[in-house]
Order: sequence, then structure tokens, then C-alpha cells
Amino acid sequence: MQSLTLVMLAGLITGTARAELPEATLSVDAQGFVAFNQIDSDSNGYVSRVEARSVGSVEAVFEKADLNRDGLLDRKEYTSARLAREARNL
Repeated sequence: MQSLTLVMLAGLITGTARAELPEATLSVDAQGFVAFNQIDSDSNGYVSRVEARSVGSVEAVFEKADLNRDGLLDRKEYTSARLAREARNL
């Protein structure tokens, strides 16, 4: 979390603030997905659109994965999206 804070602070200073995590801090699987807990930066049990932007592959499937259309991905929606993408890549 400290590295995210430092990245955001540096972005604010340089005018390039982004909600992305540094690539070195993420553990990405073969489908480009990151562990749910790594994306859920506020630990509320959901991945928001803002949090999804930190990983391009998650942002790309967010609309389809948000089955109940509440603007958040719960763990079940996130896992379903990851498994569906994995099945397409087999």
C-alpha cells in the first residue's frame, strides 16, 4: 500500500496521477487476472470500476462480469469472469 501511496503522490506532484498499481507489485495469472485481494484496495469485498482500472484485463471484462449491474464486482462475479476467460484460452 505504501508503494501505491508513493506512486499517487508522485503523480500528483508531476500532474500524472493515475489509479494504477506499479506492475512490479502485482501477481498476474496467465489470463492477466490479479488475485481479488490485490485489486480490492479498500478491502470492502468488492472491486469497483476505479479499482478495476489498475489491471487492464479486469477493466476490459468489467461490464460483462458485473452480472447484477451494481457497478461492483463481488468475489463470485470476479471469479466467474476469470474462469470464463481461462476456458476461452484453453
